Amino acid sequence: MDSVIPARFRLRQTYYDPDKPPQHYPVFIKPEWGQNSNGIARVHNEKEYQAFQKDIDVTGMPFIVQDAATEKKEFEIYYLRSPDNSDNCAFLSITEVTNTCRNHHPINSIHNSCTGYRDITQTFSSNELQAIWFSLRNIGRFRMARVGLKAADPRGILREEFHIVEINLFLPMPLVLLTKNVGLFEKNMIMKKVMSLAARLAKTIPEKESGKTIFLQKFIVDPIMPHQIIPQGKETQ
Repeated sequence: MDSVIPARFRLRQTYYDPDKPPQHYPVFIKPEWGQNSNGIARVHNEKEYQAFQKDIDVTGMPFIVQDAATEKKEFEIYYLRSPDNSDNCAFLSITEVTNTCRNHHPINSIHNSCTGYRDITQTFSSNELQAIWFSLRNIGRFRMARVGLKAADPRGILREEFHIVEINLFLPMPLVLLTKNVGLFEKNMIMKKVMSLAARLAKTIPEKESGKTIFLQKFIVDPIMPHQIIPQGKETQ
């Protein structure tokens, strides 16, 4: 994934090695194949970093060490390419992710009671949304993806002043469906449009295209992964 992310948008990532601790903290340690922030830890010093080895011994999954972004605000950009022209975008939504318990370096998730979502797509003009799509469209040729990034503010996305935290490819859903500032009727319309586009995009996959059995590997590992549990009203690692 690092190879498709331009250096200016990329956070430093390495495989977890207890003998090679980071030079700066905090850092995030996350499973190589993850979902819904399960298994992610934020570590603040070398003692915590070394202690994480026991979790790796339990799961047997490779873990990635990622630098913490300096930007404070978190955004999720969900897109589907056009089934008719892969250079174009058929759907794009931008969701701001908030956290009521922690201002900096939170581990946000749908399972975290401190995490909230706000749709900000309509705060951008059509030309601005097109510019954002141009910034993302060549970061991998994914038919459907949700790009998580950190920026100082929403306009930082337009200025291309952001760092990509992750690119979610495992059946990503648009987080606009979890926002409170979008009505139920509009959400139903979005769901219908997204599912229709996804079905049409699936038909563009070549029949002879090979793939890796990542879902099977995730299924095998997930039951024994140390899941992140967020108590009500608290944000922890």
